[in-house]
Amino acid sequence: MFEQHLKQIQSEAIAAFPNEAVWLITVAGCRRVENVHEKPEEAFAVRESDSRRAQAEGLLAVVHSHPKTAPVPSALDMQGQVNTGVPWGVLSADSTSATGITWWGHSDVPPLIGRPFCHGVTDCYALVKDYYQVELGIALPEYPRDWRWWEQGGNLLDEGFSAAGFRVIDVSEARPGDVWIAQIGGRVPNHVGILLDNDLALHQIGSGDPIDSSRPSAREPIYRYLRFVVKWLRHKDLDQ
Repeated sequence: MFEQHLKQIQSEAIAAFPNEAVWLITVAGCRRVENVHEKPEEAFAVRESDSRRAQAEGLLAVVHSHPKTAPVPSALDMQGQVNTGVPWGVLSADSTSATGITWWGHSDVPPLIGRPFCHGVTDCYALVKDYYQVELGIALPEYPRDWRWWEQGGNLLDEGFSAAGFRVIDVSEARPGDVWIAQIGGRVPNHVGILLDNDLALHQIGSGDPIDSSRPSAREPIYRYLRFVVKWLRHKDLDQ
């Protein structure tokens, strides 16, 4: 997305290091605006006047840099994207180089099978969300989350699926399209997938890294994960 602005964004992200930089892409072009956050090395904030100008021009996207962490969204980044309703992008930069931009919050859904792992963008919940939209026509909400959220308190999957209209079912009732929640090496359930035909499961294989192209989404026999499954769920629209 917006590849015509990539070199500009990368060079300005390098120049801004060790602070985060932020760009507003509008119909008029890509403009870096001042990061007015009190701790610009940790987060970003935009002046109201810059935001109003971008909205008046026609805001298309928001991009910012991470000087210390991987180019994946934080919970605050994900919430910001939800609030603005336009795509957001993030890249990592140091004093000499910058990564490409990781985009999320747009309408282009990657293939359900074979997509690489990327926290907050193509992770296990994102796969379920996309599957339900593409295959079942059911829109699930976004749940902003930090990397390794399952180690930071809360119970995102249990609470999120309940709020999204799912109910608990017995394993004996499970049928294709139902969701399974697993607990793999965590204090709370931290993985989720979908039951398919022929006792197969569709899920995004997780990783110890926030971005991992070697861990693609895949169809696998569900029996491999049954010992980790703690809950089976069915969406209210499929409860017939």
